[in-house]
Amino acid sequence: MVRTALFTKTKERLDSYGLFSTNTINTVAKVAEAQGKVSSYKEYFHLLQIPKPKLHLMKHGWGVPVVDIPPREKGEGSVIVMHLPMSNPLDENQLYHIATVAACLPTYRLIGFGNPSGKPYKFRAQNRGPGGLFAIAFTKRRSSLVAPEIDYLREQGVEAAHHVGYSYGAHKALIESSYLESNEVTSVTLIDPVAHPRSLRQLIGDFQSTFAPMGKYVNRTEVQSYFEARAAAAKTKHHKGALRRPISIAIGILMARLDFIPFLKSVSEKHPKAQFAVAWGSKSELGNDAHMSTSLAVLAKGGVRMKSLRLKDDSHALANDIHLQAAIIYDAIQRAD
Repeated sequence: MVRTALFTKTKERLDSYGLFSTNTINTVAKVAEAQGKVSSYKEYFHLLQIPKPKLHLMKHGWGVPVVDIPPREKGEGSVIVMHLPMSNPLDENQLYHIATVAACLPTYRLIGFGNPSGKPYKFRAQNRGPGGLFAIAFTKRRSSLVAPEIDYLREQGVEAAHHVGYSYGAHKALIESSYLESNEVTSVTLIDPVAHPRSLRQLIGDFQSTFAPMGKYVNRTEVQSYFEARAAAAKTKHHKGALRRPISIAIGILMARLDFIPFLKSVSEKHPKAQFAVAWGSKSELGNDAHMSTSLAVLAKGGVRMKSLRLKDDSHALANDIHLQAAIIYDAIQRAD
């Protein structure tokens, strides 16, 4: 079969990292090729049977937007739970990220949870009081942050799930796993989390510096329907407002003070049979390359089932290369299963 230029470019880009198996690279490259053949992101979502996001509400009012994608093929596969970056809703852009992972793993059910945003996701329905926000920001009682997600998973009877997340989503995946039982967690994949505590002012500055490199990661995918999905998402007005919401401020304080490595160690002790994977960019604005390399190696030697993926010369925006993000997740889940 003659492959397209997009297949070849994607394969060469992923192969250059020296981190992924041939099977992982070929799987993701085929997905990229298929994305290059669709006329629009709407057509792509239709082909993959991506449903519209809905709002899940707990009995006492807290809620979370969720997209729940059933398996598209029969075969061995459980559930993937995807947690999104800071303030990102389930808009067209993030749905394309989720759809790319779903396309790579068609025998898996994929559940994606959104973050605080404006319309049409009705985050005012969360009714999170000041006590819960204070706990998220300043204590180790972070259960209210992930309570609606856990409520949805348990209502659906989800067990043995693979939790994945990028940026704040990595922290959220780890926090959620800390409240789940061992039979509910098979693996945890964390993509470029904040490496260590810093002042809130420093964290905000570091976050702002991540925007400049983002375009190169988006553009190198060369997928027109992805570009269109991002353009559609950009037409909404809620992104800046979402960052000013009380819950987003509380999350920012949480991320500034959370010490990633000790927290990862404590979660791994709760789930000793779970497989963990941590990927980070060696030039990430939110990372610390030497700290991550050394500390994760110590955890692995201490018995944590751990794989570290150091992405040489990449910055924090690396997951905007949807094919690189999909390769990290696909590789981790294939090893865990």
